[in-house]
Amino acid sequence: MNYRLSAILLTTLVLSYGCKTAKLPTASATAQITEEGLLNCFAPGTSLNGQPVWCEASAALFDGKNVLFANDKDMPAGQSPVFEKTPASLSDSTQAPTYLTQSAFVSARKYEDFAQTPDKKFVLLTTAFDRIKPGSHDWDSYNTILYWPNGNPEHPIVLAPDDTSRTSIGYRQRIAQVLATDEFPGAIPYFKIEGLAATDNQLLFGIREEGKSYSDFKHRVKVISVSYRIEHIGNTDRIRLANDWKLIADFDPAKAEPTLPQPLALSSLEYDPQRKRFWMLTSFESNSQLDAYLWTISPDDLYANKPFTLVRDSQGQLLHFNHKAEDLTPLDNHRLLLIHDDDRIRTTVGSRTRQPHQAAYTIVTVK
Repeated sequence: MNYRLSAILLTTLVLSYGCKTAKLPTASATAQITEEGLLNCFAPGTSLNGQPVWCEASAALFDGKNVLFANDKDMPAGQSPVFEKTPASLSDSTQAPTYLTQSAFVSARKYEDFAQTPDKKFVLLTTAFDRIKPGSHDWDSYNTILYWPNGNPEHPIVLAPDDTSRTSIGYRQRIAQVLATDEFPGAIPYFKIEGLAATDNQLLFGIREEGKSYSDFKHRVKVISVSYRIEHIGNTDRIRLANDWKLIADFDPAKAEPTLPQPLALSSLEYDPQRKRFWMLTSFESNSQLDAYLWTISPDDLYANKPFTLVRDSQGQLLHFNHKAEDLTPLDNHRLLLIHDDDRIRTTVGSRTRQPHQAAYTIVTVK
């Protein structure tokens, strides 16, 4: 009787454990492209200083209601590089975007990536941090991180060591120090941020380029982290960064998959709290050739500096995009929206050719 009871108990425990572990997400995934389209970022013929403006969309985020986008180019007066559309109207050319014209959005330069805290209370948006002008503040706006309460983009706040700065230039030196190398001890002269992700207590920045200058650099896939906390000041909640900046990942895509085109470099980093994993995009551009690949990794493996895993389709083929994928955002439990920055190349979506006022997008269904 006791043996039978023990066997039943053991079986129950094994089944219970199996059910629980079966629900845990893995660090690998299969996916397929289920939709492609062209997003109208502004009216055809839009120009600035006598030159046509191209939509070089570099960031996207679904905040639960609307999809926010950011163009990494300046816009004419009255418009903004940051705008939003409803998910249902992405390819609707008759419905113009809503532009976020607050001064903080307009003054920052070269946006690269959105992020959202896992509790969905805050949205963040970073620029590339890829240029400064010694002895001048003229280019400080290229070094800016904005954040705001989700659903309230009318009141963006600059993430800075103090409450009066108009840019985030105060963090630049700490990032440069974390990225120091044997070639550039102390601090690296040049770097470019193209990824931003938020966990419950840390911000993670993805590095695409680093080196001597914007014309002398190497492509990279690096991730640095810094802890944050929320501080309540009157009626405002502010994000405060700790001083624990750290390089947590240095990944070489060529070693993981030697058949991939080179040089591949990071173009987006996102944390997916629903699946408890990170997504990363790497992109390739050479002359008029563009491509991008989707990767994934568990938090434990990322912080242990283990390799990312390439996402494949159901036939085992590498999932890739004939575009320069720049950012991704989960739309629901199964779909990811990718926005592409194809620069000024007239790429195609089906039988349609991209026009200057448009950006290509892709929706991927994850299994």
